[in-house]
Amino acid sequence: MLRVVKNFFINFGNLFRRPKTVQYPREKIIIHEESRGQPKLKLDFDTLEIICNGCGECMKACPQNCINVRREFRDRDYCLDEFYLNLGLCSFCGNCVEVCKNHAIEMSYRYQLSEFDLESLKIEKLDLIKQAEYSIRDFWVK
Repeated sequence: MLRVVKNFFINFGNLFRRPKTVQYPREKIIIHEESRGQPKLKLDFDTLEIICNGCGECMKACPQNCINVRREFRDRDYCLDEFYLNLGLCSFCGNCVEVCKNHAIEMSYRYQLSEFDLESLKIEKLDLIKQAEYSIRDFWVK
């Protein structure tokens, strides 16, 4: 009986407190600065080309095997040919960012990634570049 009375007063006190949840579609949550969202490829600001050379270190460091990288030999140097990222498998651990010697990958703040089919979670190089271009545009607007 004492437990029931104690819980009654706890619940009665909660009636006058502000809610801790957010009404999601109407209110946006504030994302912490160190949070990890979707990985994206960075561009060189001078040439607007991808910094990644396709070395494959991110592919080796990924515990979920969600990154596939292929490079080709062009003009006496290696360059990135294909870069695939499967967000359905990604655990957003950030190992790919830490291992990259060229600092070509960074974690974005994009966290709303729900989709109806798994095929739309497989992202190619061009889609990752488009996300980087949007961030450049957002940088100059602010």
